[in-house]
Formats: sequence, C-alpha cells, structure tokens
Amino acid sequence: MVEKKEVPAGWPLLTGDYEVGDPESCVAVSSTGSYFHIEHLPGIAIQGPDKTENIGLEKIMTNVISNPNIRFLIIAGAEVPGHISGGAMLALRQNGIDPESHKIIGTKAAIPFIENLPREAVERFRKQVEVIDMLGVEDYGKLMAKVKELKAKDPGAYPEDPMIVKIAVEEAAAVVLKMPLAMPAAPFMAVIDRAAEEIKYKTQLIARDQKLTSGLSMNGLLGLIAGLISAFIFLIPLILGVI
Repeated sequence: MVEKKEVPAGWPLLTGDYEVGDPESCVAVSSTGSYFHIEHLPGIAIQGPDKTENIGLEKIMTNVISNPNIRFLIIAGAEVPGHISGGAMLALRQNGIDPESHKIIGTKAAIPFIENLPREAVERFRKQVEVIDMLGVEDYGKLMAKVKELKAKDPGAYPEDPMIVKIAVEEAAAVVLKMPLAMPAAPFMAVIDRAAEEIKYKTQLIARDQKLTSGLSMNGLLGLIAGLISAFIFLIPLILGVI
C-alpha cells in the first residue's frame, strides 16, 4: 500500500467554490468553466471550477501543495473564454513562470500573472502533480475512467511535508484589477471587464435617479390633490352659508 501523509487541520486552506472528498486521494479535478458534483466523482480529493488565470490558479496551487497526497490534477470541463484558465494551468505546469514578470510562459490567457505565490511554491506544485488535459470533457463516465486509471498508479504522497502558503485576500483581489507593466498589449479582456462594470454601475445610477424623480413627481401630485381637497373642505361652510 502506498504511503500517505496527514493533511493540515482545516484543509483546504483557502476558501473557494469547491467540494472536498477524500483528502488522501491522489486525484484532484478542476472543472474550469463547468460545474461538476462530487457525488458523481467518488474517490477524488477535491473538485471545483476555476474561472480565472491568476487568482484561481493561485488558490488551486495553494490547496494542492498543502496536501502532499494529491499527485494528479485533471483539467476538464468547458474552457473559460478570454481567461483561458485551463490552458493557463497546462502551460504553467509545462513551462513555469517568468521569474521577473511572474507571467505564465506560453499561454494566451488575458492576465496570466502569478503574483501572490513565491516561485518556490509554483515549483513545488509543478514537481508534486502531473496535470492531465481533459479540457472540453464533461462526461462523468469518461472522467471516472481517468480517475480510476490515475488511482491505480498512485505513486504515494509527495516526499516533502505540506507546504503552507498564505494569500492575503486584499492582495489577491487586487490582481484582478491590476494591469502589470509587463503585460503585452494584445489582451484586452481586463479592460473590457472593467468597462462593463462601469457601464453597469452607471446604468444602476440612472435607474435610481429615474425612480427618485418618479417618486418626487408622484409626491408632488399627491400633495397638490391633498391641497385641493383641503381647500374644498374649508370652503364648504362658506358655500353653504351663501346658499
């Protein structure tokens, strides 16, 4: 029987949109832009989507290197347009990152910069796991066949102890918005995303102003009607006296 290691208390260490199975399993699954359910993938350590090529990859790597039992990472499901998070992970495993720019080498993803993990953590990830390319596959039968195949050749836990790396939430959130100086001019997805958010925000402001204006108009109309009614009631005794 292959050797397993005890995982740190509270593993996975980073929160996210994932489901946890058997922490001693050698297989993890990233569904990229799709959503799987772990009850259909029995025997795996963890599974969940990965929508971004920076923070998403950092979270996956952090949770993987803190569990030496994980030796295989299956990249499956639908690719995320623009972000290309699945392709970015495959490129990271194969090529690593540029030591100066922190850019994943050999990917066309929009913002493929790993800025919140030390290079040692990235290299540990690349040594610990084999990344399996099943991009586009959503069929549970095919996925489980691969899981069983990988579990049959489980090499045992990675010989080194769990590597614990903390990512500050504030720093990680900033990566989505920051446009590194080393970024090539070609990818415009981040700019488009920000513009879309600004349009959404301004649309909400306009809608709010319209509601406010409508409310004020309605209040003014109601006030006018109430004034006329009050005046009529006040004048009734005078009118009756004249009659």
